Amino acid sequence: MNNSRLAVLGALSALLAISAYAESEGPERVRPSTGTVRKLRKASTEVIDTLGKRFDAGHDWLYRRLQGLFEKMDLRFGSAEQPPIVVPLSPVRIGFDAQFLHGQNGLDFSGTRDLEASLALPNIERRLKLFVTSADVQETPVDPAEERNPLSFGAQFTAQTHLKFELGVQASTSPSAFAAVRWAPTLSLGAVSLYPFVKPYVQSGLGIGTSGGIALEAWSERWMVRSTSYGDWVRNSSATAWSQTLVFGYARAVIQEHRYDRFATGHDLACGAVARLSVSGDRTSHATLYEISVLMKRPLHGGWLFGYIEPVTQWNRTFDWHPGIGIRIGFDALFWGLASVPTEVRTYCASAGHPGWT
Repeated sequence: MNNSRLAVLGALSALLAISAYAESEGPERVRPSTGTVRKLRKASTEVIDTLGKRFDAGHDWLYRRLQGLFEKMDLRFGSAEQPPIVVPLSPVRIGFDAQFLHGQNGLDFSGTRDLEASLALPNIERRLKLFVTSADVQETPVDPAEERNPLSFGAQFTAQTHLKFELGVQASTSPSAFAAVRWAPTLSLGAVSLYPFVKPYVQSGLGIGTSGGIALEAWSERWMVRSTSYGDWVRNSSATAWSQTLVFGYARAVIQEHRYDRFATGHDLACGAVARLSVSGDRTSHATLYEISVLMKRPLHGGWLFGYIEPVTQWNRTFDWHPGIGIRIGFDALFWGLASVPTEVRTYCASAGHPGWT
């Protein structure tokens, strides 16, 4: 009975939070800047006299250094027998997430960092795309604050538009190598978009496995409903992990990423509020975790720094379904353009009345 009351209270809170964002029109799409490293402009001569401008200047300093490093790396290790290709910009996202959860054993805290970089280095290999990510090989859809994955470094070979081969190494105290084939097309069925996802893989220390899922998404102006199903099977242990998530709410803008885990949890939001209902488990013990949460996210500064707060209630089988109540907080910093140059990085949710830092 108490669990039912908590679920109803969470749903009502979600509706109240979401209704505050209600407007018309479709959601804005946050996308990285396009072009080449050479297009990066020199430092602005504008006087830096406010906190916001200092943040933008620091952001652009790091953005230029990263892009310059990628360009030097690509040109140095490129083929000497072919003319060099102009190096395009490589988007980088850095995030931090923390969770405070009060459960049966008291207050528990966990914090993680999240990194995603898609490196475009055409001179190293004309059909090679390097990546750095903190997501696991299986792309398990868990909340960022609960992730404890080491960084993975690898390369993607694009055989077809929706088919990619991945080779890489997961860095940890016991490094592991992995190889995978990823098939993830986007299908449009009228007002509904369908995202199937299949990824056979082999990873040292784990063995052969297959992860995959299917997501359905429907938009009505800026109102959104998503249903995501996910499963992961490992042959050596015959273990199967699965999850089912429903996300619904209002989004003024979303961050265009291609990670299934962030899409399934709703953390690809840039500005808006969504409620999430999820259940996960395995083949032997069936459901092991139920969760209800409300994610509220918006820009903290300009169009590159975003923050979120997410009240959450969990029921975990390990703790005899005793409810755990807590909150998640975090931010995403996008190095997708120059913040100090007008029109280079757009400002999202400006009509929401958020003045920013001056």
